[in-house]
Amino acid sequence: MIDSAIRTVRASDGATIAFETRGEGPQTVLLLHGWGGAGTGFFWNETLSHLDLTGLQVVLADLRGHGQSEQVEGGFTTEQFAADMFAIVDAVGAASVVVVGYSMSGRWAQWMACSQPERVHGLVLIAPVPAADIPFPDELKAQWLQVARERRMETFAPWVHQFTKEALPGPVLSDYFASVTSTAEHSLGATLDMCRQQGQFIDRLGATRARTLVLAGQADPTLPPEVLRQAVVGPIPGARLVTLACGHEIPLEQPQATAALIEAFLAGLNPSA
Repeated sequence: MIDSAIRTVRASDGATIAFETRGEGPQTVLLLHGWGGAGTGFFWNETLSHLDLTGLQVVLADLRGHGQSEQVEGGFTTEQFAADMFAIVDAVGAASVVVVGYSMSGRWAQWMACSQPERVHGLVLIAPVPAADIPFPDELKAQWLQVARERRMETFAPWVHQFTKEALPGPVLSDYFASVTSTAEHSLGATLDMCRQQGQFIDRLGATRARTLVLAGQADPTLPPEVLRQAVVGPIPGARLVTLACGHEIPLEQPQATAALIEAFLAGLNPSA
């Protein structure tokens, strides 16, 4: 695996967004992390260890307020997050990109694909938040933020396990704990609000041209396959659904299967499309 130094790009509102690249192939794949994660951190490491990078330029992005990106107070909108990611795509010199979005990032990945369909020729949505407000009460938001604020593994471990079919391996759990508990509380809260309070754009998904694969965990308690089939697969032209024997944390629970599905999906795309 080829590692490169962390790079930064200036977003349209002046915020500094961090990313790194692996591989030097002609097909660019942008990986977007979930809540409390960071592309330049641990999140995609297990999946990438199983992914053949031949012919690929994999871009690992840190969302604003996460990882090595600037700790800003503003710009927490779906439109701005998408603009941040397109700024990275421009910085690596890609005319078009395959976007892989996990969980909350699945929402802005869908926006990227339907708002600028000529720039996204492939879309892999892993346990994605739909293009609609999700029912997520204030009390639950407060509980999630408290888990991060307490910074106690004995609290964090059972919290994560409620979203998985099996307990995560110790090293993965430790890395996850370090990532979430080091993310600013404002960023954690604001990204949750982006998923639950910023309206819907399901009616715009029909503009998506990208070939689309949706991965769902059979035991996902938050976004089960039947929800994703109706709210994500149905509205996106030609999208197809694959289910895995796991919970919501698909890239951490099933990294080898995740890599194999991404690899097969990429093999079916024309990089110049």
